[in-house]
Amino acid sequence: MTRLFGVDDGFSEDAILGRLEGMKDVIEQVNKQFKDPDLTTFVCVCIPEFLSLYETERLVQELTKFEIDTHNILINQVLFDEDAVESKLLKARMRMQQKYLDQFYMLYDDFHITKLPLLPEEVCGVEALKSFSCHFISPYQPSIHEGTVEELERRVSTLREQLKGAEAELERLRKGKHKA
Repeated sequence: MTRLFGVDDGFSEDAILGRLEGMKDVIEQVNKQFKDPDLTTFVCVCIPEFLSLYETERLVQELTKFEIDTHNILINQVLFDEDAVESKLLKARMRMQQKYLDQFYMLYDDFHITKLPLLPEEVCGVEALKSFSCHFISPYQPSIHEGTVEELERRVSTLREQLKGAEAELERLRKGKHKA
Protein backbone atom coordinates (compact mmCIF):
# COMPACT_ATOMS: atom_id res chain seq x y z
CA MET A 1 0.00 0.00 0.00
CA THR A 2 1.63 3.23 -1.16
CA ARG A 3 0.72 6.55 0.34
CA LEU A 4 1.01 9.86 -1.47
CA PHE A 5 0.34 13.05 0.46
CA GLY A 6 -1.11 11.00 3.29
CA VAL A 7 -3.98 9.63 1.14
CA ASP A 8 -4.87 5.97 0.61
CA ASP A 9 -3.75 4.31 -2.63
CA GLY A 10 -7.22 4.93 -4.11
CA PHE A 11 -5.59 8.17 -5.25
CA SER A 12 -2.64 6.91 -7.22
CA GLU A 13 -0.02 9.13 -8.78
CA ASP A 14 -1.60 8.52 -12.18
CA ALA A 15 -5.03 9.60 -10.90
CA ILE A 16 -3.60 12.76 -9.37
CA LEU A 17 -1.64 13.59 -12.54
CA GLY A 18 -4.81 13.03 -14.57
CA ARG A 19 -6.73 15.44 -12.40
CA LEU A 20 -3.95 18.04 -12.64
CA GLU A 21 -3.95 17.72 -16.44
CA GLY A 22 -7.72 18.25 -16.45
CA MET A 23 -7.35 21.30 -14.21
CA LYS A 24 -4.61 22.64 -16.50
CA ASP A 25 -7.02 22.56 -19.46
CA VAL A 26 -9.70 24.41 -17.47
CA ILE A 27 -7.18 27.01 -16.28
CA GLU A 28 -5.99 27.58 -19.86
CA GLN A 29 -9.61 28.03 -21.03
CA VAL A 30 -10.34 30.52 -18.24
CA ASN A 31 -7.09 32.36 -18.95
CA LYS A 32 -7.95 32.57 -22.67
CA GLN A 33 -11.44 33.89 -21.86
CA PHE A 34 -10.06 36.48 -19.42
CA LYS A 35 -7.67 37.78 -22.07
CA ASP A 36 -10.41 38.12 -24.72
CA PRO A 37 -11.83 41.67 -24.39
CA ASP A 38 -14.96 40.61 -26.31
CA LEU A 39 -15.74 38.10 -23.55
CA THR A 40 -14.31 39.69 -20.41
CA THR A 41 -13.55 43.15 -19.16
CA PHE A 42 -12.76 44.31 -15.66
CA VAL A 43 -14.52 47.35 -14.18
CA CYS A 44 -12.62 49.06 -11.37
CA VAL A 45 -14.84 50.47 -8.62
CA CYS A 46 -13.28 53.02 -6.27
CA ILE A 47 -13.89 56.22 -4.31
CA PRO A 48 -12.22 59.62 -4.83
CA GLU A 49 -9.55 59.30 -2.14
CA PHE A 50 -5.79 58.76 -2.14
CA LEU A 51 -5.66 55.12 -1.06
CA SER A 52 -8.37 54.11 -3.51
CA LEU A 53 -6.57 55.89 -6.37
CA TYR A 54 -3.33 54.14 -5.40
CA GLU A 55 -4.98 50.70 -5.18
CA THR A 56 -6.79 51.25 -8.49
CA GLU A 57 -3.48 52.04 -10.16
CA ARG A 58 -1.93 48.86 -8.73
CA LEU A 59 -4.92 46.84 -9.94
CA VAL A 60 -4.82 48.32 -13.45
CA GLN A 61 -1.08 47.59 -13.67
CA GLU A 62 -1.58 43.96 -12.61
CA LEU A 63 -4.50 43.42 -14.99
CA THR A 64 -2.47 44.96 -17.83
CA LYS A 65 0.45 42.69 -17.01
CA PHE A 66 -1.87 39.68 -17.42
CA GLU A 67 -3.41 41.17 -20.61
CA ILE A 68 -6.86 41.50 -19.05
CA ASP A 69 -8.96 44.32 -20.49
CA THR A 70 -9.79 47.15 -18.16
CA HIS A 71 -10.97 50.46 -19.55
CA ASN A 72 -13.81 51.28 -17.19
CA ILE A 73 -13.73 52.93 -13.78
CA LEU A 74 -16.71 53.63 -11.54
CA ILE A 75 -15.93 56.28 -8.95
CA ASN A 76 -18.47 55.90 -6.17
CA GLN A 77 -19.57 58.22 -3.31
CA VAL A 78 -18.88 61.47 -5.19
CA LEU A 79 -20.29 64.64 -3.64
CA PHE A 80 -21.98 66.92 -6.20
CA ASP A 81 -23.41 70.47 -6.14
CA GLU A 82 -20.72 72.37 -4.27
CA ASP A 83 -22.61 75.67 -4.64
CA ALA A 84 -25.78 74.32 -3.02
CA VAL A 85 -23.86 72.98 -0.02
CA GLU A 86 -23.49 75.32 2.94
CA SER A 87 -21.44 73.08 5.22
CA LYS A 88 -17.75 74.01 5.41
CA LEU A 89 -16.92 70.39 6.14
CA LEU A 90 -18.72 69.13 3.03
CA LYS A 91 -17.15 71.86 0.89
CA ALA A 92 -13.70 70.82 2.17
CA ARG A 93 -14.52 67.18 1.37
CA MET A 94 -15.64 68.17 -2.15
CA ARG A 95 -12.36 70.01 -2.76
CA MET A 96 -10.42 66.97 -1.57
CA GLN A 97 -12.48 64.67 -3.78
CA GLN A 98 -12.01 66.98 -6.76
CA LYS A 99 -8.24 66.74 -6.38
CA TYR A 100 -8.43 62.94 -6.68
CA LEU A 101 -11.06 63.05 -9.43
CA ASP A 102 -8.68 65.25 -11.44
CA GLN A 103 -5.92 62.69 -10.89
CA PHE A 104 -8.18 59.83 -12.02
CA TYR A 105 -8.99 61.73 -15.23
CA MET A 106 -5.32 62.55 -15.79
CA LEU A 107 -4.07 58.99 -15.20
CA TYR A 108 -6.89 57.29 -17.10
CA ASP A 109 -7.63 59.72 -19.91
CA ASP A 110 -8.29 56.80 -22.30
CA PHE A 111 -10.67 55.04 -19.85
CA HIS A 112 -14.41 55.38 -19.56
CA ILE A 113 -14.87 56.98 -16.12
CA THR A 114 -18.29 57.16 -14.49
CA LYS A 115 -18.93 59.16 -11.32
CA LEU A 116 -21.65 57.90 -8.99
CA PRO A 117 -23.17 60.04 -6.24
CA LEU A 118 -22.87 59.60 -2.51
CA LEU A 119 -26.34 58.52 -1.41
CA PRO A 120 -28.07 59.07 1.94
CA GLU A 121 -28.65 55.32 2.23
CA GLU A 122 -27.10 52.03 1.11
CA VAL A 123 -28.16 50.51 -2.18
CA CYS A 124 -29.84 47.33 -0.91
CA GLY A 125 -32.16 45.02 -2.77
CA VAL A 126 -32.98 44.38 -6.39
CA GLU A 127 -35.17 47.44 -6.96
CA ALA A 128 -32.67 49.85 -5.40
CA LEU A 129 -29.88 48.31 -7.46
CA LYS A 130 -31.93 48.59 -10.67
CA SER A 131 -32.66 52.23 -9.92
CA PHE A 132 -29.04 53.02 -9.09
CA SER A 133 -27.59 51.08 -12.03
CA CYS A 134 -28.99 53.54 -14.57
CA HIS A 135 -26.06 55.78 -13.57
CA PHE A 136 -23.61 53.13 -14.80
CA ILE A 137 -24.53 53.92 -18.40
CA SER A 138 -25.66 57.54 -18.41
CA PRO A 139 -23.84 60.00 -16.14
CA TYR A 140 -25.46 61.11 -12.91
CA GLN A 141 -26.73 64.67 -13.15
CA PRO A 142 -27.51 66.50 -9.93
CA SER A 143 -31.16 67.48 -10.07
CA ILE A 144 -30.87 70.75 -8.20
CA HIS A 145 -28.98 73.74 -9.58
CA GLU A 146 -28.23 76.91 -7.63
CA GLY A 147 -30.62 79.78 -8.17
CA THR A 148 -33.53 77.61 -9.31
CA VAL A 149 -36.88 77.49 -7.55
CA GLU A 150 -36.24 73.81 -6.81
CA GLU A 151 -32.94 74.59 -5.07
CA LEU A 152 -34.48 77.42 -3.03
CA GLU A 153 -37.39 75.19 -1.99
CA ARG A 154 -34.92 72.52 -0.87
CA ARG A 155 -32.95 75.07 1.14
CA VAL A 156 -36.14 76.43 2.77
CA SER A 157 -37.20 72.87 3.61
CA THR A 158 -33.78 72.18 5.15
CA LEU A 159 -33.93 75.41 7.16
CA ARG A 160 -37.44 74.53 8.40
CA GLU A 161 -36.21 71.12 9.59
CA GLN A 162 -33.25 72.76 11.32
CA LEU A 163 -35.59 75.30 12.94
CA LYS A 164 -37.90 72.52 14.20
CA GLY A 165 -34.88 70.72 15.69
CA ALA A 166 -33.63 73.93 17.34
CA GLU A 167 -37.10 74.71 18.74
CA ALA A 168 -37.40 71.18 20.14
CA GLU A 169 -33.95 71.50 21.73
CA LEU A 170 -34.87 74.90 23.19
CA GLU A 171 -38.10 73.49 24.62
CA ARG A 172 -36.19 70.53 26.12
CA LEU A 173 -33.70 72.92 27.73
CA ARG A 174 -36.49 75.12 29.12
CA LYS A 175 -38.25 72.12 30.67
CA GLY A 176 -34.98 70.94 32.17
CA LYS A 177 -34.34 74.42 33.62
CA HIS A 178 -37.77 74.57 35.29
CA LYS A 179 -37.22 71.19 36.96
CA ALA A 180 -33.95 72.28 38.52
